[in-house]
Amino acid sequence: MMPVRDGMARRVMVLALAVAAGLGLLLAACGGADAGEANQAATATALAARLGGVAGGAGEEGETAVSPPDTTIDTAATATPLPPSENLQAVQATATARALEAEAAQAAAADAANANAAATAAAEEPIRTELASYGVDPNEGRLGWIHPPELLDVQGYMGYTYTNRFLATVAQDFVISADITWNTQFGTTGCGFVLRTDGNEESLNQYMVIATRGAQGHVGFVTMVDGDVDIDQSQDIYANGIDPLFEWENDTTNKIAVVGRGGTFTIYTNGTEIGQITPETVYEKGFVAFVALNESGYTRCQYDNAWLWLLN
Repeated sequence: MMPVRDGMARRVMVLALAVAAGLGLLLAACGGADAGEANQAATATALAARLGGVAGGAGEEGETAVSPPDTTIDTAATATPLPPSENLQAVQATATARALEAEAAQAAAADAANANAAATAAAEEPIRTELASYGVDPNEGRLGWIHPPELLDVQGYMGYTYTNRFLATVAQDFVISADITWNTQFGTTGCGFVLRTDGNEESLNQYMVIATRGAQGHVGFVTMVDGDVDIDQSQDIYANGIDPLFEWENDTTNKIAVVGRGGTFTIYTNGTEIGQITPETVYEKGFVAFVALNESGYTRCQYDNAWLWLLN
């Protein structure tokens, strides 16, 4: 792995360090990489308690519950019992009606499930095609999420912003992809991903992949250890010199994708492999997020067609 050497790339790495403290505040709120199931269990418990409170219980404070008068009419003395044959027919008719209702409900549920499955398959089809282009078997793993369009807009000196609406999803081996459209005032700012972060507010451990317009288009891989950028485990890639489709001008779009397997990360831009990084420090799992870094002026990063595929 070639470490970062030139001045422009070092500026990007230093800028990446500025995002660390603030990013930890959001991710720490999730309680770490193993908190998803606990949060879901707590939510389920709270819902169960709330639903349980609806059934029964006393009225408002100070009121006394009064039973309504018994208005039941005793028809036992006046009702005429049906002959056995007619009674059997009535029971059979009722049973048949209920069976038909059950079949209709099951059919409706099956139709809904089939419709959902068809919609999911349609949404996954282009993703599976893209996976194959990265050498990933589409039958391996499952869809983690499809992210809605997201705009990150940040201004000010050494500013940053980040988001992910699916922070409860923990990624081990994964593929992440997004179409990123940028508009930045200066070239040494960028847009990209935070990968396998532990969300430790005091001392972040994570990776970042940042695309920048600087020097006509670079992509940096950043390793952070205990809250510090490890320059020797980070790498600058001249994307525009490898990918003939890479666009570095404002208001242009590049598809950025990362395949993470164990300690190996393969980076693609517009379908072209531009680099493979194997940092010495390996984080097995963590959260992922979108991030925008700003050295000064302003930076806008628009994320479209973003998705995460879980290989583990």
